[in-house]
Amino acid sequence: MPVLTTGPREPTGPRHLSLDNGLQLVGVRRPGSPLAALRLRIDVGSADEAPGEHGLAHVLEHLVVRCSMGGGRVADGALVEAATGRPHTSYDALVRTGDIATAADVLGAAFRQLKPDTRHLAAELAAIRRERAQRTADVRWRVQEAMFAALCPDTSYAHPVLGDPGTVDGLTPEAVHRFHSRWYHPSRATLVIGSDRVDEELAALAERARLRAPGQPRTESRAAAPPPDGHAVVSEAAGAGRRAVAVGFTEPGAPADAGFALARRSVRAARGIDVLRLRLRSHTCTWVLLSATDESAAVRSVAAALRAVRELLLGPDGAALLRTEALIPELRSAEDIQQSVADASDASDRIPAARPTTATGVGEVADVIARWQRRFAAALPEGPPT
Repeated sequence: MPVLTTGPREPTGPRHLSLDNGLQLVGVRRPGSPLAALRLRIDVGSADEAPGEHGLAHVLEHLVVRCSMGGGRVADGALVEAATGRPHTSYDALVRTGDIATAADVLGAAFRQLKPDTRHLAAELAAIRRERAQRTADVRWRVQEAMFAALCPDTSYAHPVLGDPGTVDGLTPEAVHRFHSRWYHPSRATLVIGSDRVDEELAALAERARLRAPGQPRTESRAAAPPPDGHAVVSEAAGAGRRAVAVGFTEPGAPADAGFALARRSVRAARGIDVLRLRLRSHTCTWVLLSATDESAAVRSVAAALRAVRELLLGPDGAALLRTEALIPELRSAEDIQQSVADASDASDRIPAARPTTATGVGEVADVIARWQRRFAAALPEGPPT
């Protein structure tokens, strides 16, 4: 039977409920909120695709919403938003508190047997071709995908989430059905709910038969090999003598969320550079995208900007900068119910999550930025500057 537990170190943190079929329910309490946010995360993404399957996880996302979820409409008009990434696929809904059960039923339909007809498949493949055209027209997207290919050679993280056009266009309803049957099962899923009465909602959802799929829990072996620990700098001409450049690195595990979030906000506020991060299960990819005259100039520009921000933080006005430009905005973002649910979903990757507090110090954030500075500078072919 399901057992409701609260971690001993976080008595007011997320509630966890394990169902007999393997589905993990996570509740995030948001006192006073008239809205509820739900996220169903399926642990299958483009990194789980074998050769000949590239793009199937993304096609499946489209068809699950269209066919299994009936278009993804909840109650009086809220729509399910879906996204496919390298590590997983997610389905999100923001609804009124009274519609939580209805929304959970719609999301739970993702586990139903999927056998799309040729008409629905053709319609979604046409939509994906339009999406591909929009993405490939963006030089930033092309450079970012080239960076992943360079950072993760010989692994399934290297190919784009949108997959191979020839493979996608040649898909059959039978191929979609097989991929869905192999990966979409409650034992590979987490449903996170953010609401005002999370304990009551979790207990009620655990009793709803529609959230339970037939059969015994199972775990499909993941196709993705871990990416190597390394660096990459890739670029593409962007006009006017400039290049769009991606500078990135991969490393095992992940830094603490609080330190990352405040360091990212500090760098963005002080120098306009956005440091991005993606968790690749056992590893983390950290990167920046910018415009520069060449790749070496881009790397040096990033390293110089990070050094300057670190000096600002360690200077006499550093504490004020951290508080006004990073800590306060980050604490305000914590009030966003959808962001709370997304954070709880990410935490299920078994990478420790930490929210910033007033005790988060300038030194901690400066140390994160110093580490970024060293890692980005190491991407230079001639090594980091002395």
